[in-house]
Amino acid sequence: MVIIAKPYAIKFYKSKQWKQTREYILRRDNYLCVMCGEVAEEIHHVIHLKPDNIDDVSISLGEGNLQSLCRTCHFNQHRVDRGIVHIEEEYKFDEQGYIIKDNSSIIKDTVI
Repeated sequence: MVIIAKPYAIKFYKSKQWKQTREYILRRDNYLCVMCGEVAEEIHHVIHLKPDNIDDVSISLGEGNLQSLCRTCHFNQHRVDRGIVHIEEEYKFDEQGYIIKDNSSIIKDTVI
């Protein structure tokens, strides 16, 4: 596993606690992306890790803040979170506020 992380998070992502939690979340989600149903390879923090919250276990390791995603959906989710793209009507929000595909899907870049 290659770790691509901000400097303040490298130690966290190498920790035994993270590795165990990551595996638990993948198993919980049946190793499937919660957005598209493809094979999940990554875990997404819904509330992103920052230097001021990385020690808050409800954010860094909390089951409710973690979701299994495929690489494509994880990449796209971060683009949406940064406002780089907007969601077309083929996407919707589920009961928990996650963006999910609604049949076919298109994500378009937004000119900033």
